Amino acid sequence: MNDSTDVPEINTWDGMIDWLVDSFTDKPTGLVIDLGPSGYVAPLDQDEDEDLVVCAQVHVLADGVLMVRRSRTVLGRLRLDTHAVDGLELDRWFFDGHFDDCTDGYLFTRDVTLAADACVSWFRDNPDAPPLDELGCEYEFPDTLPTGT
Repeated sequence: MNDSTDVPEINTWDGMIDWLVDSFTDKPTGLVIDLGPSGYVAPLDQDEDEDLVVCAQVHVLADGVLMVRRSRTVLGRLRLDTHAVDGLELDRWFFDGHFDDCTDGYLFTRDVTLAADACVSWFRDNPDAPPLDELGCEYEFPDTLPTGT
């Protein structure tokens, strides 16, 4: 995972939660934030990707809803057909295998602190995760289509 943003020096897990809350607040629909081992580069051939890679991904949906996904393999970019949240059950952890690359569940929530804590606890409590000082973050902002004049 390559760092694509300036991340302040964070020395505690609580500091990471605070930084993530700020990072998740008031962001545009379609923004994707990936968290994982800094400097990790996924193999070009996905069939070769057998690496244990503890990572998390936050996808900003409509109406302030965040989708948090946690995995032990590299999470791909979802190509959602909509960012609408009607009918989604909020604040419940799902393990139904809906996403092939998501080995450890996902959550929909409007609670940015819950989303941040779900990410931090995944790294803090997982013995296979990189330590705090080896985590990286990558932001991918949505593209905006040109509008007519």
